[in-house]
Amino acid sequence: MNAGKIGCIIMASGLSVRYGKNKLLETLGGRTVIQHTAEHLFRAGLTPLTVTRSQAVKALLDAEGMPCVLHDGPLKSDTMHAGLACMEPELAGILFMPGDQPLTLPDSVRRLTERFLSTKDRPVRLGFRGTAGSPVIFPDVFRPDLLAYTGDRGGMEVLRKMHISCDIVEAEFDWELWDVDTPQRMEAVRKVYAEQCRQE
Repeated sequence: MNAGKIGCIIMASGLSVRYGKNKLLETLGGRTVIQHTAEHLFRAGLTPLTVTRSQAVKALLDAEGMPCVLHDGPLKSDTMHAGLACMEPELAGILFMPGDQPLTLPDSVRRLTERFLSTKDRPVRLGFRGTAGSPVIFPDVFRPDLLAYTGDRGGMEVLRKMHISCDIVEAEFDWELWDVDTPQRMEAVRKVYAEQCRQE
């Protein structure tokens, strides 16, 4: 049994259509977006597995010894299933993190995992003053439901269909929930990063 262990999957298979190029390879303080996302999860005590369709992302993470798998499915559920196939059995829970959320602080992730492990029977997600965001931790009991889902809206759709709500853990800052969907948002992320001196 892995009753106290949380698996971790970074969802990094989007095509960055709104961005215009692979946003995960954009730089922030000399490191790429995907490197920041993975590093913050490592610093929070997790071992993230990145699931991607990008050869460039895989090569980058492989060079640093960060776990990464390639797949070719077009849907978010395909990404989720590819990651779940690599997870150990009987975990306490599984955390899902968007690959383009580089400002989420390790302390917030640690508080999220601590809240989850205090009960282990409720999904939890990071939020800020009433706005729910990512990452999200699912109890492992939901693994069959996540594997059965075949849509393109991610794991939260499973909970919506089951009418199950998440407990919310408050982030310290609103920008911890920001993802990088557009070049304009990337500039805002860079500004926050520079002001907060978050260089590793």
